Amino acid sequence: MRALFGGSFDPVHVGHLIVAEHVREAAGLDEVLWMPAATSPFKAGQTQTPAETRLRWVKAAIDGHPQFRVSDLEIRAGGLSYTVDTIETLAEQHPDTEWSLILGGDSLAGFPKWKAPRRILSLARLLVYRRPGTRLDALPDWVLARTRFIEVPALIPISSTDIRTRAQAGQSIRYLVPEPIRKEAAHHYTTP
Repeated sequence: MRALFGGSFDPVHVGHLIVAEHVREAAGLDEVLWMPAATSPFKAGQTQTPAETRLRWVKAAIDGHPQFRVSDLEIRAGGLSYTVDTIETLAEQHPDTEWSLILGGDSLAGFPKWKAPRRILSLARLLVYRRPGTRLDALPDWVLARTRFIEVPALIPISSTDIRTRAQAGQSIRYLVPEPIRKEAAHHYTTP
C-alpha cells in the first residue's frame, strides 16, 4: 500500500517528516510518495518559492529514508494542482496499487468542497492526522466511511508560514526544518 502526501512544502519542515513517518508506520505503508504542488488551488495568487526549489528541498529532507519517495508529477503538469487529477494519474500508472491520501484534520474539514471529492475517494482512502482545534463533527458519512484517523505525537505548532515569517525577521529556523535545507531556506526567505 502506498500513500500520497501532497502539499506546497514551502518549506518542508520537521512536522511534515514526523507526520509522514507516524502515518507510514501506523497504516503499514510500503511507501509515502511526497508530491510538491505546482500551485495549490488554495494558494493561487500567493507568492510561492519556485517549484523546483521546493522539490529539491523535499528530496534533501527525505534523502536516505527507504520508504519515502518524491515525485515531480504535479510540477511537470504545471498550473493548479488538483488532487483528483494526481490520484487518477497515479492509479492509471500503478493499477495494482492500493492508494491512500495523507491529510491533516484541517484539510479533511474542507474535503467535501474539493474538486471531485467522491472521485478521489473511489481511488484512495484517507489517512488523517488530527490537528488541534479541528472540528470534524459535520463531515458527511460518505467521507467518514473512507477515512482512518491516525494519532501522531503532539508537536509544537509548526507551520511553513511561521517558518517563513521567522526567517524574514532574521530569527532562527534551526530544528524547525531539516538541517540539509536550513541555511538555504533561511537565505531564500530573507533575500528580496
